[in-house]
Amino acid sequence: MHRDKAINGMKYFDEVLKTQPYVAGDQFSMADITVWAGLIFAGFAQIAIPEECTALVAWNAKVSERPSVKNPA
Repeated sequence: MHRDKAINGMKYFDEVLKTQPYVAGDQFSMADITVWAGLIFAGFAQIAIPEECTALVAWNAKVSERPSVKNPA
């Protein structure tokens, strides 16, 4: 049940990220941080981003390379 909700959420954000660079628009925001943290939690729960969610996969890679994410204070 929770796995299905997580996958559905990933599919939703994949659709959003097909039309804009970040979750809430053109700039990195708290919305992106929230989704990124959710994906980290999903990883701990062994719920991978579906391969067909290419926009979400690309966004995750882009966000993971941000200096604030790579080297948190």
